[in-house]
Amino acid sequence: MSFFKDSILSLKIIFGILLIKCLGCAAYYWVYFCYYPPGFNGDSVSTLHDSKIMFDALSNHPSDYFKMIFGLHSELDTDPLYEPYFQQIEKWGRADVTGDFFLNDNRTPIRINAIIMLFSFGNYAVHALVMLVISFIGQFAFYKTFKSYFPKKEMLLAIIIFLTPSILFWTSGVLKEPIAMCLLGLFVFAFFKLFVHYQFEKKFIFLIIIASVLFLIIKPYIIVLLLVPLILYALVKRYQIKRVVVFYISSLLLVYGVGVLTLKFVFDKDVLNTIVVRQNDFVSLSKGGRFFIKDDKYVRFEYNDTTHFHKVDTINNLFQLDRHSAFMYWNTHNLRDTIYETNNKDTSYFEFRSVCAPSGSAINIDRLQYTFSSFAKIIPQSFCNVLCKPMFYDSRSVLELMASFENLCFLLFFAFCFLFRVKMPIDKNLVMCCLAIVITSFVLIGITTTVTGAIVRYKIPFIPFLLMIPLLIFDTSIFKRIPIIKRLVK
Repeated sequence: MSFFKDSILSLKIIFGILLIKCLGCAAYYWVYFCYYPPGFNGDSVSTLHDSKIMFDALSNHPSDYFKMIFGLHSELDTDPLYEPYFQQIEKWGRADVTGDFFLNDNRTPIRINAIIMLFSFGNYAVHALVMLVISFIGQFAFYKTFKSYFPKKEMLLAIIIFLTPSILFWTSGVLKEPIAMCLLGLFVFAFFKLFVHYQFEKKFIFLIIIASVLFLIIKPYIIVLLLVPLILYALVKRYQIKRVVVFYISSLLLVYGVGVLTLKFVFDKDVLNTIVVRQNDFVSLSKGGRFFIKDDKYVRFEYNDTTHFHKVDTINNLFQLDRHSAFMYWNTHNLRDTIYETNNKDTSYFEFRSVCAPSGSAINIDRLQYTFSSFAKIIPQSFCNVLCKPMFYDSRSVLELMASFENLCFLLFFAFCFLFRVKMPIDKNLVMCCLAIVITSFVLIGITTTVTGAIVRYKIPFIPFLLMIPLLIFDTSIFKRIPIIKRLVK
């Protein structure tokens, strides 16, 4: 318990934060289990459904349960566990094109919740409270890591980390976000202990290894985006590098450039093509439909169309398109041009890619091409989409209106902190580290994600870094004139 002792956050304040997080759990439950109509299949609902299928095996076939928990099975449809369990689990096989680089990140949350069911017996409140505790541990570790960099601003830092509305809401459900926030905090905490403060203790080495492994199977893109800026931060601090901005920009371009080229020409893994395919998948999925692919032909049928194709190979999930059927398709080498087929004559076999209902929060964005000009054109728009969307003029639901208000508050916070900035020199190293994390993450999320609901969730782990930037330059002396909030800045 000594980990939770802090000179700024007393036990009374910590208890208050936990109470507010409980209210966040209640709000999340109301939105997804009461506000939305019955039958709405949100991620929490589907995760608990999938976990229960796994848990139900324990009573009659306990060996099957433990095989699924520890991954002691094959990926083949002929595996004995496939028909009774995996075929019924909605998200078990749902991996996207990033599966070429990482493991399927849907399975670990299912396994974790199947373990929680050992004492929850499927009660949602128990699962939500476990996620609350998990996220709080990571958030507290994140706070402890950076509090020394914000003298007289520790309480403001705590408000950013714990009480930012989107963080509070999305870390309160049975989702990946609470687990990701926990791993984020523990990873950063252990990294700073080892490579910034040089406390080479076994517990910190163990912590960073465990956090890294779990990141790779839950939210792999987070650790990829965190690691390089954190290493650069440690190098600048260790060797007292003076030209910090030049060092960060040149290092990031060099490391990511060499990484992409190495993966392509040495390991035959094309990162840029993966980003192109994922972005086009998202654009297509946001409009809804049923998607098939064969070689370089990417086919879309309307979401409600189930009559113009039929399955011919159950094991390999292959379909044949009916003769004379109508659909649209793209050549994967030129995804900008949509081709409309009105009289199909292609009776070869297609691999089923996905099915998705039309999204109500799609962003109008061009399809990404495998060209430098296409990337250069879409990067600024992608960054702005993640930073500013949704905004009031394009909000379509209550949740989007709330996210719009939060985005507006972020922009006003930046302007306010810049207006009342400190006159003394700031920690350029930490500012550049946060900027590097925010820019690279927002660009990647914006390029590959074209639905505002998904953007709001994907950027959750990076919001603390975003808001730490204006907080670093903010002169808190202005608050000392306001008695109500004077205590926030000592």
